[in-house]
Amino acid sequence: MSARLATNEPPIRKRLEGAALLDVGDGYWEVGFRALGSECELFYAAPDRNTAEAFCVSALDWLAGFETRFSRFLPDSVVSQINANAGVRWTEIDQQGELMLDICDDCHVTTRGAFDATSLPLSLLWDWKRKHDALPTEAEIAAAKHLVGWSRVKREPGRIMLRDKGMMLDFGGVGKEFAVDCLIHLADFHDIKHIMVDLGGDIAVLGEPPEGGGWYVGLEDPAAPDENCYCGIRLRSGGAVATSGDYRRCFNHDGLTYGHILDCRTGRPVANGTRAASVIAPSCVLAGLLSTSAMVVGGMEAIRAWQLTPGVEGCLWSRGHLLETRGFRRTVLPDGWDDDSTISPTHTPALT
Repeated sequence: MSARLATNEPPIRKRLEGAALLDVGDGYWEVGFRALGSECELFYAAPDRNTAEAFCVSALDWLAGFETRFSRFLPDSVVSQINANAGVRWTEIDQQGELMLDICDDCHVTTRGAFDATSLPLSLLWDWKRKHDALPTEAEIAAAKHLVGWSRVKREPGRIMLRDKGMMLDFGGVGKEFAVDCLIHLADFHDIKHIMVDLGGDIAVLGEPPEGGGWYVGLEDPAAPDENCYCGIRLRSGGAVATSGDYRRCFNHDGLTYGHILDCRTGRPVANGTRAASVIAPSCVLAGLLSTSAMVVGGMEAIRAWQLTPGVEGCLWSRGHLLETRGFRRTVLPDGWDDDSTISPTHTPALT
């Protein structure tokens, strides 16, 4: 199956056009594709191919439109327009843009400033994708920090302006998680009752997999991420999971590793001994913001914050030790869980 989209659609829509819908048996369907810079998958139940195709096309079309509007890597996106207009003029935004900004505001408050959607100047300074012959200087860090500050985002109904020229907005910290939650709602609209949405390892589920008993998800050991998962979890209907860590998106300099998650207070990559944090929550947005903020807070302080949040459980690796909330339950992954020939595909939360 290919999503039949018009040839004049944006490049992202053309890229998703070839996504293949597979009948994996027992009334379940699977489609893998690449979107939002990640490998993605939808795994769901539908009574027939027409129903399965209708939802698949709707989901891929929604994702393509979302990425076209909100990716900072696309010059015509609304985010790129907001950044180009920083300190100069207002930028008009639609209702979905308003909702994204509301989420960023909530995340900033919930994490006590650990999440800041205007931190892109620091991210570019510490860009983990390029070779660093030298670390950023104190002056460069100070200059980038001067351009970061959610309090300097000016909003009015239907429009936004970043107060100072050089400020930059990036929805990367919540965008993929928001998209996961939206696709879960879209599935419900299409009367899809059993589904797993996996966008680059940010995962949410409804209903049950074909074998029942909840959806198995594997958690990586940050000390050996390419080996077997150190444990599994089972997501129940309505649950979501996200993992943040510093061991994949990172660069090395003079024998030290610098991860991609930054502490906006210091202007530097986090360095508190916490290597990875996984959170189970009622929404993927909540799971993502709590896992990322846990990397900044670190250790038992993060665990205590999770335990005060209703419906949340999780675990994190800190200074070589695994710390868990009181409600966290590990499970043994079943035989064949990581065998792509089975109807249960591999799911391991990616780093955010």
